[in-house]
Amino acid sequence: MKKTAATRKAVTSLTALALAFLFGINSVIAFAAPAAAGPATTAIEVNGSQAPIQGYNLDGNNYFKLRDLAAAVDVGLEWDAASNTASIDTNGHYKPDPTQLITGNWAPATRARIQDLIDKNANQNRYVCFDFDNTSTIYDIGNALLAYQILNLRFAMEPAVFTETLATELPSLELAIGTNMAGEPVSSAQMIEDLSADYAWLYEQYEGFQGTHDLTYIRASRQYQDFAAKLRWMYEGVGNTFDVSVAYPWSIYLLSGMTPDEVYSLATESNTYWSTYGRYAPDTWTSPADMETSAGMVSVQVDTGISFTDELIDLYRTLEANGFDIYIISASPYDLIHAASGQFGYGVPADHIFAMRCCLDENGRYTNEYNYDWGGEGMYAQTQGPGKSQIITNFIAPKYDGQGPVMVCGDSAGDMNMMTGWMESGDTQLGVIFNRYRNPASDPLTWQASAEAAEQMGQADSRFVLQGRDENNGQLRPFETTILQGKTEEVLVRPAA
Repeated sequence: MKKTAATRKAVTSLTALALAFLFGINSVIAFAAPAAAGPATTAIEVNGSQAPIQGYNLDGNNYFKLRDLAAAVDVGLEWDAASNTASIDTNGHYKPDPTQLITGNWAPATRARIQDLIDKNANQNRYVCFDFDNTSTIYDIGNALLAYQILNLRFAMEPAVFTETLATELPSLELAIGTNMAGEPVSSAQMIEDLSADYAWLYEQYEGFQGTHDLTYIRASRQYQDFAAKLRWMYEGVGNTFDVSVAYPWSIYLLSGMTPDEVYSLATESNTYWSTYGRYAPDTWTSPADMETSAGMVSVQVDTGISFTDELIDLYRTLEANGFDIYIISASPYDLIHAASGQFGYGVPADHIFAMRCCLDENGRYTNEYNYDWGGEGMYAQTQGPGKSQIITNFIAPKYDGQGPVMVCGDSAGDMNMMTGWMESGDTQLGVIFNRYRNPASDPLTWQASAEAAEQMGQADSRFVLQGRDENNGQLRPFETTILQGKTEEVLVRPAA
């Protein structure tokens, strides 16, 4: 996958390779040292630091192995024995063999701990569990899907069904779920009233429903702008007010009326759109000021861009090459995760993906009801929080004589049950935490594990490791520290409250 900094990387890499030709009068690159060669008389520096590359001197000429240079500057290198050809990919990463992780932007101690676990447990019928949003990716593809749905009015419900769906399983319609721009409390009932009126108008006007106007015309309308801002605002309000067991399925119910194939296709479009968006910063969606509505004027921040990083895709592939089985357990819709896995090279089998599933009606279309009976009556817990551990217990561990995952990768409280549930028994040897600088007040479990990881950084037997990321460019960082969206300073673990 091409990197954000591909141009800079290519220039750096090609410059470093060119140095091998320039050092000495007639320096060249060779795949192996001549038999009678002595030590090279020239050192190589990469980005100002000396590279530990063994060179050879023969008859006054310095020789360096191409694979050593590729490793030093982290470029892809492949050897085709049939054609006797070496191929350099300046947008790729150096990978010694399929069983070894690329260096990439891994924090060195984190990479070393993961590789050590891989080496010690390879080909022993072990398995690894991954969260997906903000773990296997940077940013949340579930949030991105809802934004894409709204931007393109991809809904498959008649107005009456849409209204019913908005109220599904909300414990109270009268409870305030936030405040409008005037500082007034706004309830779910008020939001549903406004959204229902907007949707009814859109349903009559938009050519994708029953109308004649194209999307450009529709997006310019006050009704669409009110609809977009308020549906996204309500998503935030529901999530901030009610338990996750209510909030997580609520947004997925907005896919009601679609077939699994239609959701898969929509997910593919969304993943493609946001992964090529080229920007990782929030947009502001604001409802019109001149509309008489029940909820009033609201505004909401919507993240843009998602990133599928080389390091995580390679981690999946490296685990597979070492004989590990891989499972994804995600609180996003099943078809969304299935689409991303195939699109971006994670390669996880469909039956190894456990994510949120809704019931299907007699026509094979999703309804606004969670499918707790998928795989057996009452077997399919919501795939978030404690439900992730229940999924392992019910569907995965029985395949491995009841054994838990050897490693779990996650980023937040929703992943901590499956990350720690089998640690005391010794089954789970490592939790990999993608550092989002969690708050000890709102996410004490991830914060505590992150603090432990920071204290044990570099220790060979650490239970947790941290991996930093730069939220402004959608890439991992070669450090445990993270740079949060819109910030420039590095942060490790948030101070205790």
